[in-house]
Amino acid sequence: MRKYNVGDIVFFISNGYHIREATVIRAGGGFCTINDNETPAGTRVRESKLFQSKQEAEIIVEKTHNTLLY
Repeated sequence: MRKYNVGDIVFFISNGYHIREATVIRAGGGFCTINDNETPAGTRVRESKLFQSKQEAEIIVEKTHNTLLY
């Protein structure tokens, strides 16, 4: 069963700390092709790198930055 379907709005972490919104344009095989709505090209990423809400992504960014800073 897929975690995300075509047309779902997802969030991903760009450059380690930027949280960006995207739309799933293709899903299958544990990967999703997403379009970040700013460029015409899509990007293929693992489902584990996508989040259903911005708050989920913010938690990961906070954990990562706390680990890197201390």
